[in-house]
Amino acid sequence: MRVLTTVIIAVLIISITAMGVVGYFLFEGTPPRIVSSSIPEVIGPEANLAVSVMDKGTGLTNITVEMIQDGKTVTVMTEDYPKGSFLTGSSVKEREISASLDPKVLGLKQGKAVLLVRATDGSLRNGFSGNSAILKAGVQVDIVPPAISVLSSVHNVRVGGSAATSYRLGEEVTKTGILVDEIFFPACQGKDGIWRCLWGIPYNIDRPSKVVIFAVDQAGNRSEAGFVYRVLPRRKIRDKINISQGFLQSKIPGFLSAYPELAGGTDLDIFLKINRELRQENNQFLLSLSSHSADQPLWHGAFIRFKGAPRANFADHRTYYFKGKAIDRADHMGVDIASVARARVPAANSGIVLFAGYNGIYGNTVVIDHGLGLLSLYAHLSSMAVKKGDAVEKGEVIGRSGTTGLAGGDHLHFGMIISSIFVNPREWWDSRWIASHIEANLNPAL
Repeated sequence: MRVLTTVIIAVLIISITAMGVVGYFLFEGTPPRIVSSSIPEVIGPEANLAVSVMDKGTGLTNITVEMIQDGKTVTVMTEDYPKGSFLTGSSVKEREISASLDPKVLGLKQGKAVLLVRATDGSLRNGFSGNSAILKAGVQVDIVPPAISVLSSVHNVRVGGSAATSYRLGEEVTKTGILVDEIFFPACQGKDGIWRCLWGIPYNIDRPSKVVIFAVDQAGNRSEAGFVYRVLPRRKIRDKINISQGFLQSKIPGFLSAYPELAGGTDLDIFLKINRELRQENNQFLLSLSSHSADQPLWHGAFIRFKGAPRANFADHRTYYFKGKAIDRADHMGVDIASVARARVPAANSGIVLFAGYNGIYGNTVVIDHGLGLLSLYAHLSSMAVKKGDAVEKGEVIGRSGTTGLAGGDHLHFGMIISSIFVNPREWWDSRWIASHIEANLNPAL
């Protein structure tokens, strides 16, 4: 009898304990955790919400995201999950939530609002409705694009040439500049609040379909504003370049030493790889340097022209011949000037050296930043007197002319870059053009 009584008591204790454990689990009082991955302070057309919701106990049964403005509640999204069994609860213990918060879709207006994220678990507490956690954040709804006010007035730009525009914006922005078709020229803001942009018309676009100022604010609202401009034609020049066997034999070994991956085939085959593939690679590298340009002008007045006789013009369309047969074509992205052998090469204007080294078809090359995305380059040098990071003054000797790269004779290849395009250097040698087309637009009379 005693044994039976003991067994009954033990069973009762175990049962009560088990019921207590189950009851504790079913009625657990720890609410879910809501961890913000990304809650924007400003809600615009590109705003997105990202949160992590966790409940390691009875699991999640619901997550709801709402926007509240002027007493009106709009449900952004809601998800329900099965409560599961008494012993396991909901199987959803963790959930990553992301949602678009486009004000137009949600019917929100300009002004303040509240973003609310609510998560509920599978506990039987609170009248069997479960524990809830709420994340609430005040946000600013912004659906008004930034206002653009153009300040500059003279925008006559030649194909292959340069231009400058200045303007004001009505608010802080994340990106702004000028679009010429799909080519972006970034603008820089001065201490006076004015945005200034150097831009140009690519040499191979006779008539762009679009030239606009654009701006994107912190909420993702985008504005575009046109302005008065005039595109002038350029004189197109065609040139013939004869490639001799002697030229190939003098140049190919050096290129193979620097670029062994070009090996394979005849000297002519290797030349064609250099003139096509390596030329494109070298040009892209030079253009990429503009992303490191200073956000203010570093130059003063007209640029110095290297003294000597012109040998090739900007944007000359070259046809290459070998043994009387046309073998290739390319466009010349600078001006070639020949002087005496190993002539001193001056910095065309003040700035900071962005690159001083070997660059394929250009040979030994120096690139100087003049600010606002404007760069000058000096190629085929026999020697270089500066290094990356050096500050140089207008007229300071930066190297000597030479025959490095694909140069057929001692000369200087001088080029100019604005952001992502090569532009005609000749304009920058003209003090009157700089005063009327660049400086007057960068510093408009207010």
